[in-house]
Amino acid sequence: MGRDELLRRQASQTSEIFRGDASVEVGGGSRNAQRLYLRGLESSNLNVTVDGARQGRDLHQHRGGATNLDPELLQSVELDPHPSADQGPGALGGGVRFRTVDAQDLLGPDEDTGFRLSTGYATADSSERGSATGFQRLGRDWGALAHISGTNRDDYEVGGGGTMPFSGGRDRSYMAQASRVPADGHELRLGVQRHSYKDDSLYGGPGSDTGDPRAGYRGDPESQEQKRDTWTVEHRYQPEDPHIHWQARAYRNDNRLERLDEGTETRAVEHGGDLRNTFTLHAGPTRHRLTTGFDYYSEDARLQQEESPDLSQSSRNFGAFLQNRLDWERLHISTGLRFDDYVTNLGGQELDGDAVSPNLSAELALPAGWSVFGGYGEAVSGAGGTIPIGWLQRIDADATQLEGIDSLRAEKSRRGEGGLRYQGRDLVTAGDRARLEVTAFETRIENSLTRADGGPPHPYIEGLEEYDVQVRGYELRVNWGAGSYDTRLSFLSAETEDEDGNPLGVIRRQSGSGGDRLAWDHQWSPHETLILGYTLTWVGNHTDVPDDQPERDGYQTHDVQAQWRPWADERLTLGLVVNNLLDEDYAEHTSLAFEEDGDLIVREEPGRDLRVKATMQF
Repeated sequence: MGRDELLRRQASQTSEIFRGDASVEVGGGSRNAQRLYLRGLESSNLNVTVDGARQGRDLHQHRGGATNLDPELLQSVELDPHPSADQGPGALGGGVRFRTVDAQDLLGPDEDTGFRLSTGYATADSSERGSATGFQRLGRDWGALAHISGTNRDDYEVGGGGTMPFSGGRDRSYMAQASRVPADGHELRLGVQRHSYKDDSLYGGPGSDTGDPRAGYRGDPESQEQKRDTWTVEHRYQPEDPHIHWQARAYRNDNRLERLDEGTETRAVEHGGDLRNTFTLHAGPTRHRLTTGFDYYSEDARLQQEESPDLSQSSRNFGAFLQNRLDWERLHISTGLRFDDYVTNLGGQELDGDAVSPNLSAELALPAGWSVFGGYGEAVSGAGGTIPIGWLQRIDADATQLEGIDSLRAEKSRRGEGGLRYQGRDLVTAGDRARLEVTAFETRIENSLTRADGGPPHPYIEGLEEYDVQVRGYELRVNWGAGSYDTRLSFLSAETEDEDGNPLGVIRRQSGSGGDRLAWDHQWSPHETLILGYTLTWVGNHTDVPDDQPERDGYQTHDVQAQWRPWADERLTLGLVVNNLLDEDYAEHTSLAFEEDGDLIVREEPGRDLRVKATMQF
């Protein structure tokens, strides 16, 4: 997913980045309850990075780095659910990689200096947005960029009328970056980012999990602020020598959540990096791209309280990997091994050990543009499960371990997939381009660690519980384009089940499934100054749910987009977007739901949302 699509959609938060992709769902409604799912697995089970910086564990319930982003800063977003050894630590279900923009992305070939001002307004939450970006070419190879943006949101209106309480907030984003384009084989990026989100919302109990005060929680909202500071440095070196394609990255990620009224702060500081090289080798008729390397992270977390002792938690992981991608005529084979050595201190208990994770994938090209593929891979996470830092630190040495567990074990995933691909041209009309992919997949996660309350008072962990979860389903992707028109259709059908095949529905920070999901996106440029878009999202009914979770109705939404540049350049860009055009009253199926007195309690998504935006570049 590229920058042009993000700008066309006027995405202002993570949940809006993926509106055109059925395989990704962001449930929860407002920001304090949002969770990202890829092929049914929540982001706690993915390796999520921003410019190579791993985002780490959730702070409280769901307040993690995956939903604390400014889409206006992004150059691209890459989804990678396929198994490989070089995907990074803790990639039980794959990875999501966000990459920010740099000065060279915004400067034209003959430009040395640029400045961009942007302002916008959205009706669903009466939000006002503004940003300023300056970028400068420094000499022949270097560039510098500085960015600041802010958004103020009120509580948003849901479909059909009514307002969702405690859904407003304030975003502020800052970024400074220096970058060197490839010169003499060297490329360098240095960046620092800060993103903060402040709101008045519920903190504990079901009201925090769902973000909905109707869900059995009668407390008052609290003033809260989440901040993410990320420092990154990345160096790439690729001379003419085919044996050298070097990449080195280091980062520091500081993620914290403050309860301003209570004077408490949950904070996680992570340092890490990776070093890798890809060797390109030829052996007879085969071509090999062999990637070898190391990665490391160290996360230290602390819950600081004014009237109680501070609680701390730490996690370390060292990984070494080798992945070889072989091309032999019409056969492509990828095979690798990953070694992880991990240790996590869960308050009074410790999880440590090491593991080797293999993977093997292959694709065979068939006649007429078709190919068949399949793969299997394993991954491990020794970070102590999906329990947020705010709860994890409360585990003491006497916590009861349920179901006969003698010692804590690392989570392990086994992923398998297989399917067909097609790529060709001149399929329907001369010069058109087409791509089709059908994938069946299954992911099984073993030893998933969660908390179990032995009874009130709930703030203290009285037990630990492990369980297995599996997500199985299939995915369809179709891309077709001719001239200035492109369309993309994606479809996902997936279910989460226990080891006996019983439905699991939605599990906090672990997995979530819903009705079959289809997203159909269109983009057409009838003139070089005009881009038009339309996105249909259709979700079917979800009735295969466990006894303690309600069935969910399906829904469909329609989004339209228009972008116009009056002078055929980037001096002025005017944008118009209408999300949920027909004002559908709906909730994502991965949003936590409860039944109370026969009524379904779930946080609905915004209703009809008209957005306007103007951007000037000098």
